Amino acid sequence: MAARLPLEGERRSLREIAYASIRRAIIELRLPPGEFITEESLSAELGVSRPVLRESVQRLQVEGLLERAGNGRVRVRGVSAEEVQDLYAVRSALEQLSVEQAVGRVTPGVLAELREALERMRTAAARGAPGKITDAGSDFHAILRRVAGNPVNDQVIHMVGGRIDRYRNLSVSLTTRPDHSLAEHNAILTALAEGDVTAAKRAMGDHIMAGRDAVLVAVESLRATGEPVDGP
Repeated sequence: MAARLPLEGERRSLREIAYASIRRAIIELRLPPGEFITEESLSAELGVSRPVLRESVQRLQVEGLLERAGNGRVRVRGVSAEEVQDLYAVRSALEQLSVEQAVGRVTPGVLAELREALERMRTAAARGAPGKITDAGSDFHAILRRVAGNPVNDQVIHMVGGRIDRYRNLSVSLTTRPDHSLAEHNAILTALAEGDVTAAKRAMGDHIMAGRDAVLVAVESLRATGEPVDGP
């Protein structure tokens, strides 16, 4: 499992490095839903003390990426259709708010940033790299949130972002979602370039709901193959 948990970063504290490494492994599905983890093995793999690791585990429990089972063991939280519905309802409202607040502030430089993110999505899709697709898509939305300038929106997105990104990776790895997602992001970009707030919000809402539907298909595919869904 060492290859699944490479230490990330060189200048951050060990606490931040351990937290970020485990978090990314969960989001990228290298630590899959339902997998049990132990402090002893993870601390050895990451080269950090158990108290440091324990703090990271607690943070990830708060984020909803890890949970403690009835027997006291810690495992990666399972996935469920109910959670998908709840998360994407919240995400739709937040992302539409971001695009509404960003429309009047979009400059040629911002449009260039958004196009560059889409180009990275396109390249990652051609290479079959789900994690890179999700990263580029996240950058696209992060640019819009930055331009919108709503720190409360940012805080809420951060709290649920890890769970959402894990589901996004699940959908792009099991379906033809990347091609559709590119077209949806292009529609958002076109509306932004035209300064059409109604069209931009509609395109964003359509994109989020299409993403939700793809994730639901992916969750059902896992259930059909006997993989952990709601947890063991």
